[in-house]
Amino acid sequence: MKFTDKKRALAVYILFLCAFLFLSARIFIISQSGSKASKALAGQYTRRIDIASRDGFVFDRNGNMLGTVQDGFILFVNPAAVKSYDTERACRALSIASGKEREYFSERIAEGDPFTVESGRAFDAEYCVSFPKYKKDDGNFLCHLLGYKNSDGVGMSGVFSAYDEYLSDISGAAGRVSAVYQSDAAGRCIRGTVPIISDEHYTEKNGVYLTVDKEIQCEVEKICDGSLDMGAVVVMDIDSRELVSVVSRPAYDTGKVVEYLESDKGELINRAFQGYTPGSVFKTVIAAAELERDNSSDLLTYDCSGGIDVADSRIRCHKAEGHGELDMAAAFANSCNPYFINLGMSLGTEKIVQTAKLFGAGMFSSVNLIRCSKGTLPSNITDVPSDAANISVGQGQLLLTPVEVCSIVSTAVTGVWKKPSAVLKISQSGEEYFYGNTAPGKRVLEEETSEKLREMFEKCVSSGTGYRAQSEKVLTAGKTATAQSGQLKDGNEVIHRWFAGYFPADLPQYAVCV
Repeated sequence: MKFTDKKRALAVYILFLCAFLFLSARIFIISQSGSKASKALAGQYTRRIDIASRDGFVFDRNGNMLGTVQDGFILFVNPAAVKSYDTERACRALSIASGKEREYFSERIAEGDPFTVESGRAFDAEYCVSFPKYKKDDGNFLCHLLGYKNSDGVGMSGVFSAYDEYLSDISGAAGRVSAVYQSDAAGRCIRGTVPIISDEHYTEKNGVYLTVDKEIQCEVEKICDGSLDMGAVVVMDIDSRELVSVVSRPAYDTGKVVEYLESDKGELINRAFQGYTPGSVFKTVIAAAELERDNSSDLLTYDCSGGIDVADSRIRCHKAEGHGELDMAAAFANSCNPYFINLGMSLGTEKIVQTAKLFGAGMFSSVNLIRCSKGTLPSNITDVPSDAANISVGQGQLLLTPVEVCSIVSTAVTGVWKKPSAVLKISQSGEEYFYGNTAPGKRVLEEETSEKLREMFEKCVSSGTGYRAQSEKVLTAGKTATAQSGQLKDGNEVIHRWFAGYFPADLPQYAVCV
């Protein structure tokens, strides 16, 4: 062999030796650590099964679910945990719980893959874990405040819109439960292994707690269904300004929203959050403005002859022959327009608007993120007598929502302004974040003014236009209104009729606006 051949053979030998040493080293490292390889193999035969999922809950103030109902249970069955001698009994138990045939479970258990099945009742065993199943509660209960979701599950109005991200996100109030298990190459759960169940907030009661009282809401809706064709009712806790009940009619079925999109009845409109001409309920603000200017002015009298001249026009009283001589309390109780027009022109539009703002009129366009119409107050304030005359009786460039009117009554009664609230708190993973009105509020009226306003409200019901609101069960107080809207329907002007008051009159607890 030549020297060059020996040299070439040596080089090849060294290359093979290096390759062998490198391969040996790699095999040794893998055999010693082994973790990456084993994890890769384990991952290749790891299976995941989604058991159940849900959006976040909405509750009333007492923890009753709203818009969602529990609809039985979902059973997660692990065939690998069923002992061979106990298969028949397991199939029979699962059949009784779910209503399915025993043969169905015999086949599923024989296949060996974990599976889920719906059941009318909870059933737990070595091989089975049950979880509550939830579904959307279609219907019209509290439909306007809760709102509705589109076909993709996105909130489009009300609470479901305002809190859509929080209610639908797993990092918020949504929940899901799943299981991971080790399987053989055929996908069957390996006997002796236990699936790892992951409960991501599913069994927690996370969600939005409203200020609404479900029991009171049910009663108000029942009354409205029998007597209210088109309108709204708001019940508010006077001290906290929490909305205890919110009803709008006509209602709609949240499961059939598409049927109302082209309706001319406005079923999807939340009239409790919509602005309307308030009429004489606004006389509350006029009386308050005058009493704040001069607390003895309620004793001054005015002679109502059946009308009052404003510029070149004569505005008539609803009582053609007039009320005669009356003071502020009597004028309020009998809803005398000339009295309040005379008073309003003396105050001036600017003073009236300033006082209305102290009551919160036109000062908010949402309640705890839930969108609502913003009340409209005159923006172009002038000294024109007709402008002052119109606003003095709740007409002209003036729109208020039933929620605002309810708030005006509460402010008049207490002398304290607080913004209305519809959300009490939100709950997430054991933590509670309160949204309720715990602050003392802002005093905007003297106590003596509130006391005289309460006397006027009481007189309106006891001997004035609000006499129909008298009750044998509780002392009531309030103010009536009949407002011209300026809108025509079927050739007739639409009239907005109101009653806003509170009860018990001797110890105010709830304000009500209809």
